Amino acid sequence: MKRRQRGFTLVEAMVGVAIFTVLTLAMAGTFLVGYRAISNEARVIAADTAVSGASIWLTRDLNSATSTAGCPCTIQVGGPMTLTYGVPPVTVVYIVDAGRNLIRTVNGSPQVVARGMTSVTVSWAGCYGTVTIQPSATGASAVVLNVSNRPGGCI
Repeated sequence: MKRRQRGFTLVEAMVGVAIFTVLTLAMAGTFLVGYRAISNEARVIAADTAVSGASIWLTRDLNSATSTAGCPCTIQVGGPMTLTYGVPPVTVVYIVDAGRNLIRTVNGSPQVVARGMTSVTVSWAGCYGTVTIQPSATGASAVVLNVSNRPGGCI
């Protein structure tokens, strides 16, 4: 009497596990590449958003300012920059807080104008200014803005 074989042999089971492992590793690699691409893109978007928000307010205020107390300067955590413009005078203070937010305070009323900032550097040469904005996103490069044609006069 012959006995019928049921199930898989050890060799068949090992071949099946090996094929499953190869397919799983290929899929994991694909997902890892996709995750890294999305993470890098998210950092770039965060840096662009931070620079955009900061550049709008800084350019506007620096173009209008009649005085900048203590500039050339670098705005970092705890280091303020003060601007004055208009009649009656409006005082604007910029500071980077501990959460890396660029805070713009106008006559005592604070507003977050950009999130994810490491520093903002402002320098002047006559009537022309240069603003360097450094976002805090990993791998983000600094953005340089030129400020000129100051209706408030040279500082």
